[in-house]
Amino acid sequence: MSEFIPRIPEAELDIMLILWKASGPSRVIDIYNGLRSIRPCSKPAIHTLLDRLEKRGFVQQETVDAPTPYKVITPKVTEAEYRAAESNTFLDKLCRGSWKTLIATLADTGRITSEDIDEITQLLESKKKK
Repeated sequence: MSEFIPRIPEAELDIMLILWKASGPSRVIDIYNGLRSIRPCSKPAIHTLLDRLEKRGFVQQETVDAPTPYKVITPKVTEAEYRAAESNTFLDKLCRGSWKTLIATLADTGRITSEDIDEITQLLESKKKK
């Protein structure tokens, strides 16, 4: 997906994280069960959040005809696509487009370890060779 990807509000992002973690289409009950430990939410509220996600192009909902019809939900935006869009937005807005500012901030907070720095260095070196 190369077009603009809008930001997902936190409650909807929790749903997307469950959908991305699933190996295939999910049912509302799967989302409900996945949210129980994170953000308890009623099934009607989940339906509302899914409708919002669908309107903005993040998911596709289909009704399965069975003895009792139910919906299956499939993400239309991958986690990697969304992560890239959010990273770019974060970098542009809070770091004024500067990777140095981002890395310096992470280093200053103490949340980045020596092992993280080694991994980042290796990653950057491998990208540099390409």
